[in-house]
This record gives sequence, structure tokens and C-alpha cells, in this order.
Amino acid sequence: MSTIKEQLEKGIVTFTFAKKDGSVRTAKGTRCFDNPLAVGEDYVPPKGVGVPKDGVITYWDLDKSAWRCFTESSYIETIKVEEL
Repeated sequence: MSTIKEQLEKGIVTFTFAKKDGSVRTAKGTRCFDNPLAVGEDYVPPKGVGVPKDGVITYWDLDKSAWRCFTESSYIETIKVEEL
């Protein structure tokens, strides 16, 4: 079984995670940046080179058209994967 990070690299993923306030959020995102169908028209490439943090997953949120992140420990489940 692939990890959420691997799934995000392959296509569009609908998944849930627990927010810091304890509520559960369903998100639709991707890390498949080389495919215009995955990121959508509103995609904004990163301005610089970030420093990856262990346990933090950054993704492009297709519903909010913005960069978002969550911790691996807050990940709950994958609902749907649309591989491209």
C-alpha cells in the first residue's frame, strides 16, 4: 500500500486529516506539479526552495487554490485517488 505522500505525487487525492483544533478536514490535493490537469488553472508555483520538514506534507489544495500542509501523524485516511 502506498503512502499519502506517494499518492499525492501520482495524481489528485481526496483525503482526511485532523486539524490542530481537533476537527477533521477533507481535502483534495496533489503534488503532481508537472501535469496541468492535476494542478488546475490557479496553480501558483513555489517562489523559492523550501526546506522540507520531517513529518510535514505540503500539497496544492485544489478546493482552496492554495498551498497547504499537514503532519503525517494527523493523516486519517485516503478517500479517493485519481492517478494521472
